[in-house]
Amino acid sequence: MRILLTLLFLFPLLSVAEICKTIKPIDNNTFTKKNDIHEITFIAINLKDNGCRIINEKGLKQRHSPYSTFKIPHTLIALESGAVKSVDERIEWDPLKYPAATYWPETWKKSQTLTTAFQRSVVWYYQTLVPRIDTNQYKKWLEKFQYGNQTFTPGSNQFWLNGEIKISPEEQVSFLVCLLKNRCGVNSEIFSAFELIALQESKNGLSLYAKTGAGPIDPNNFDGAFEGWYVGYVKNNDGKPVTTFATYLQADSFSALQNYRKELSLQLLTDLGFLSK
Repeated sequence: MRILLTLLFLFPLLSVAEICKTIKPIDNNTFTKKNDIHEITFIAINLKDNGCRIINEKGLKQRHSPYSTFKIPHTLIALESGAVKSVDERIEWDPLKYPAATYWPETWKKSQTLTTAFQRSVVWYYQTLVPRIDTNQYKKWLEKFQYGNQTFTPGSNQFWLNGEIKISPEEQVSFLVCLLKNRCGVNSEIFSAFELIALQESKNGLSLYAKTGAGPIDPNNFDGAFEGWYVGYVKNNDGKPVTTFATYLQADSFSALQNYRKELSLQLLTDLGFLSK
């Protein structure tokens, strides 16, 4: 067991077959599946014994656009590269450069800090960061993170939204294991600052850090089918990682998965004992 855990910590960016000591499917009857949800892929790694619980094993290797889950690496890259000096750096919204789309919530139509942009999932803020981050910085960090296919067009402020860069559920959790085991080269102070803004909830000695993401399967049809993510990890009150997880869904519409992706993830993590009821 110690050898297996050591291998995980030293070589965290591995396939599920290499990471997982055991792989156990989750019974589909143990959770409620909505009629307008057409695909569910889930993986959670128990970092105590390398046991993995999964839904849809075939889907674990399939890559998809990360959408706003890319704000996890993007935030770290922005801080490491100096594109922003802190999570409190404010950028004014320029409605001429970034005009509000019909689907924008009101919270996007104002100036933001890195903290509020992450927590509100504000796209334009991160698009503003792109010209501040040298192409070589993106390349360096995406390689360190082994983040999916690591593909992007230099200067593009859409590459995490338009399908250029893609990542699979198993790569999402492997990337997070890399971060949690301090094998990705991120400065400890920067990672601590990131965790302050990524914290979702703390309850009974367990803390959840996560990010949503979603986009239309047909990029020209925001009224049609959507795909979405809920990706993150859990730590105990000693700061030790308990699990990393990734949930990927496909649905008839954004509204179908908007709340369900998180609700399902929390139900599964609770049932598996990684969160408290």
